[in-house]
Amino acid sequence: MISTLLLNSIIAGFVAGSLCGCTGTICGRMRLSTIAFTMAHAALAGSALSLLLGWNYLITGMLFAVFTAIILGPLSDVLRISLDTASMTLFSIYNALTFIFLIMSPGPTLSSEKVGGILWGSILAITPTYLIILITISIIYVMILQIFWGRISSILFDPRLAEAEGVNVKFYTYTLLILAGMIVVFTLKITGGFLVFSLLFIPSATSIQISRSLKGMILTSSIIGGLSSTIGILMSFILNLPVGSCIVIGAAIIFATTSIVSSIIRSRMIGCESVEIEG
Repeated sequence: MISTLLLNSIIAGFVAGSLCGCTGTICGRMRLSTIAFTMAHAALAGSALSLLLGWNYLITGMLFAVFTAIILGPLSDVLRISLDTASMTLFSIYNALTFIFLIMSPGPTLSSEKVGGILWGSILAITPTYLIILITISIIYVMILQIFWGRISSILFDPRLAEAEGVNVKFYTYTLLILAGMIVVFTLKITGGFLVFSLLFIPSATSIQISRSLKGMILTSSIIGGLSSTIGILMSFILNLPVGSCIVIGAAIIFATTSIVSSIIRSRMIGCESVEIEG
């Protein structure tokens, strides 16, 4: 009989993976991949600071991630550098701060269970309260996409055209980035800080092989993200390996399989078309 811990972990993993897959596709379409990447490491730095100060790592991680989402745009404007350059600059700073905070933390920090959970993820960190919060965030996220889909889809298609049509592009962009930051922070418990960005972008890359429409890619990447997490959690439980690494391996296997199958199908379609033309 399946244990309550494993069941909670599978449910939380599927929800978090679905949210990450959806978020990765949206960020990719908006050309915000480096920002999402930086936000993941901002959340990691905030979580590391929580170990030093004895605070709740969800709160500090979320503050760091949301702060990054809000400050990046104005920072790139003030410094007159591209958004990608500003993102990678902050990424480097957050990486440095993460290890400084970990080293300064009291006790045998680098070998502690808390650090392992933050860096590599742990199914032992999944609690009923965490699961309820995660499901609540997913409901809010889906509701926002559903209510404002017309405006969001126009931004994803062409931000300049959307702005010309009167859509407040900056407002919706920052809203989506803040939601992405919240999702990243809550996914840290499962994948760990070093691997959470993989769950953002591997399902997104896989969905491109399957679907051509925007809605199709978002839906597909959500499903693939959820499946990747489920496979990874089961692998971790059976093989006693770090759950974050197993989730990424699961996502990579799905990506490789999909890419191979997609290539075979495309080559056969091209072959059939060439035969028809010759005939």
